[in-house]
This record gives sequence, C-alpha cells and structure tokens, in this order.
Amino acid sequence: MDSYEITANAKLNLFLRVRGILPNGYHSLYSVMQEIDLADTLTINIYPEREGGFDIKCIGRNDIDPEKNLCSKAKDRFLSSLRRKASSDPSVPNAELWKNNRFPYIEIVLTKQIPSESGMGGGSSDAAAVLMVLQEHFGEPFTDEELAQLAVNVGADVPFFLYGGTCLCERVGEDIRDLYPLSDIPLLIVKPYEGVSTPECFHAIDSKPLPAFDEERYEAYIAGINSDEKDALSRFLEGGDLLTNDLEIPSEEKVPLIKKVRESLLGTGAKYSRMTGSGSAVFAMYDSAEARDKAYDLIKDDPEFNNCDIFLSKTI
Repeated sequence: MDSYEITANAKLNLFLRVRGILPNGYHSLYSVMQEIDLADTLTINIYPEREGGFDIKCIGRNDIDPEKNLCSKAKDRFLSSLRRKASSDPSVPNAELWKNNRFPYIEIVLTKQIPSESGMGGGSSDAAAVLMVLQEHFGEPFTDEELAQLAVNVGADVPFFLYGGTCLCERVGEDIRDLYPLSDIPLLIVKPYEGVSTPECFHAIDSKPLPAFDEERYEAYIAGINSDEKDALSRFLEGGDLLTNDLEIPSEEKVPLIKKVRESLLGTGAKYSRMTGSGSAVFAMYDSAEARDKAYDLIKDDPEFNNCDIFLSKTI
C-alpha cells in the first residue's frame, strides 16, 4: 500500500466581479482568490495489489454527501484521462496497464473542517489535492497545462488550488495570474448555518443588469497589489470601491443573516469585510491578531450568531 497525507486549504474571494456569460454558458469572473489556513486533511491510500475499486469516507461534517464529493469526480476524471493518454502515448509510465483500465484500488479518508455552501472552496480544494496526489503516484503523466485543464473540468475553483497563495483568477477560473502574496492578514470568518446554492445565486444575478466594470482601474490596482512596497493589508485596501462582490446582494436575499454578519464584523473594528464566493461565509480582515481575537470574543457571545460556525484564521 502507498499512503499519502495532504492538507487542502480553504480560499476566500477577496473581491468578485461577474463580467458576463461566456459562449460555453459559464459566467466570466474576475476575482482575487486567497488561500487561508483553515483546511481539510486527506489520507489517500492506494493498493496496487488489490483489484481496482474506490471508497471514500468523510469525517467531521455530516452535511457532506460522499456520493457527490468532488474527490470522487477528480479521481474519475484523472483515471479516464490517464487511460486515454496511455492509449496514444506509450511513453506514459505503465501505459500498458492504464490503457487496459487496470487501475489499483483507491481509498480516500477525508476529514472536513471547511463547511459546505460557504464560498470557501472546500470541495474544490479537496479535489485539487486528489489530483496532485494521483499525479505524483502515477509518475506525473500530465503536463502542468493538462493537469490544469483536468482541474477546470472538475470544478471552476479547482485550478486555483493547484497554485494556492494569492492569484487573480479570470473567466471560468482557468486564467490564473500569480500575485505577490497577501499573507499573514488576521481573519475572522463567520458562516451562517444556512448555505447558499451557487446555481441559484448566479441565476438571480442573471436577471439584473451587471454593475459596470472599469478594466483600467482594476489593472492599475492589481499592479499595486503585485508589489512589496507596503504591507499586505495596506496593498489590498488600496482597492477602495473596487473591492465588491457582485454575488453578495442576491445571496443576502436568500440568507439575510449574511448582511447582519458583515455589519457586525465591521462594527468590531474590522478594516474590511465581505462575503466570499456565493456565500454564505463572511470574512473580516484586521490589522492585528489582537484586534481579531477581541472581535471573536464579541461575535461568539452574540446570541444572534449562536448557530454560525466561527473561525479564527489568516491568509497564507
């Protein structure tokens, strides 16, 4: 048996703009995504001596349906792509085995910390972790570009997690630009009990005119982020009114507590607060861990947020 243990970190959309609908029917996005230290862990056991098969166990959160887990989809896409490549390229390691579908038994034990329907990409991060482990185990049969294409076919956020850190992500999520890190910003994250369905959120925004998008201003702002002249929080906050999330209003209509959480976090002295992705998690940035920890004490003692998940975190 070959055993791999890997950490799958969550992400935040520090801001998110929707620029329209692409010819393939997906929405064209423009967002700075940021990896944070809240994480799931995966143990992936591969049994070369056993007949091919698959099993996944999910520990820690009972709201995750193993049958719908993106880990399974990532495994399926990887193996089917490997079979096709092995059939046409004999230089692929062990091509004779893979083209005949003689894959080993794979077992995944997933320990969840990242809540579902939060906008923090837990499922996508788990899927990326599976792709990276299988890429290593099978002798790196795919180029970086091929693996990225595999990733976007699993889910829109999955390619980001092959990079991590701080990235500008455009279109469906496959156009990725590494940025100078916005690391070590203290975060407080509040996830209302009720989640938001991503398809429903996008459907709601499609019924309204999209807000204006000033490409020149955003490019100038990204250039400012992509430097080391100031600390991370200062560089980020220079975006001012550009730092919006076009999905926030339709998500607030589905889950009104999102707006209350954000207002409360700003009331604790946060320098910035925004919903991530399509929600329902809301994050706040602070200029020190001490300020963040004081805010945590206020929020966790507020009875209005008794049913919320609350996380102390930081950017990485």
